Amino acid sequence: MYTVKDGNYVHRLEVKLGWAEKPVAPDYWAVKGWENTLTQMGSKADVVFFGNSITYFGRFSQAMPTKKVVNLGYPGDNLDGMMRRIEAIKAVSPDSVFVMAGINGLNGMKLADFSVKYRQLVDSIGKAVPFARIYLQSILPVGKNKEKSHGPNTKIREANRIIKDIARQSHSTYIELYQLYEENGALPDSLTFDGVHLCPSAYGRWYDILRTGTEN
Repeated sequence: MYTVKDGNYVHRLEVKLGWAEKPVAPDYWAVKGWENTLTQMGSKADVVFFGNSITYFGRFSQAMPTKKVVNLGYPGDNLDGMMRRIEAIKAVSPDSVFVMAGINGLNGMKLADFSVKYRQLVDSIGKAVPFARIYLQSILPVGKNKEKSHGPNTKIREANRIIKDIARQSHSTYIELYQLYEENGALPDSLTFDGVHLCPSAYGRWYDILRTGTEN
């Protein structure tokens, strides 16, 4: 069997016909290892936070000290990558899932495609943990110096309107965080160390919303 580059038309045809193996995502085994570890722990979580690096850097047990919190933030992850990690949520069978997704890859994506991918993500989480309450958190603003690389804040606001609509249609709860961090149309330098990620002290606003807006 001859070899060709992944993505080549002939190779894709070989995969479809079963003549060649389908290439896996670069992080496939890291994700499967993470999932396997959580499954074998056999431990149930009260709450899962599911997202990218902005979630990863959070210390959400500060907002929910009486809950068993699992942070499934994965730096650099996008909507496609998060779809591959849903089994990790299922492994800990949480009562609640807090999702923050969409900033990575948004700049080069049409909003119509964003809507389809985000809706697919929410539907898939719902099927994986059908008894969990799902909270969809808005995308945060970025600094003016990051609008070229991550997308203009006007587009982020449009994406958040889509997320809010998906929350309504999927019977999820929408949590508005964008407005907490936006000043003069962008994320201010005082709240971020690089124009995208929050300073540790800036998470306090987020934690306050979680304390007051999600109490049972």
